[in-house]
Amino acid sequence: MSEKSKTIQSVLTKIEVSGLYNSINTDLNLRNLFVFRYLLDDANDIVNLKKDIEDLPFFPERLTASYQDEWIVFCKKRISKLGLKQISRQECLFLIGASDENDALNVENGQSENTEILTSLRLRIKAMQQSDEFNKQFEQLCVIEKVLHSDIALLKSEQQRKIERFIK
Repeated sequence: MSEKSKTIQSVLTKIEVSGLYNSINTDLNLRNLFVFRYLLDDANDIVNLKKDIEDLPFFPERLTASYQDEWIVFCKKRISKLGLKQISRQECLFLIGASDENDALNVENGQSENTEILTSLRLRIKAMQQSDEFNKQFEQLCVIEKVLHSDIALLKSEQQRKIERFIK
């Protein structure tokens, strides 16, 4: 099983055990938090997740200095905005694809207030597992995370030095 698959499975297990909202906390590792952030991404949001990940080679310290807290806040707010803060066990199981057919049919047939949103998120989870875009971003995150936790000295890029000179 690939690292990506293990991470997605870990997130699904967390949702099953703790629910969607309660799964997102400071105990999450960066990879799991990224999966939540990607899952809940809003294309119309001010923050562009894809751009944030693309910038990591130039500003790797952002991963631990700011992104972790930003992603937790974003995910919690997004879940609340979507009305998914208090979802039932049945809805959680539907979301992760672990419910039996009868429970899934009850959610899909509109017996849940959150049917459309849960269905959309469920499809996004499935799509993430085969998405080239998700793969690229996840791999970029993994590489930067490994660099940050290694004995490799980080050299500032020309872009970073220019920004620092501008700020001073």
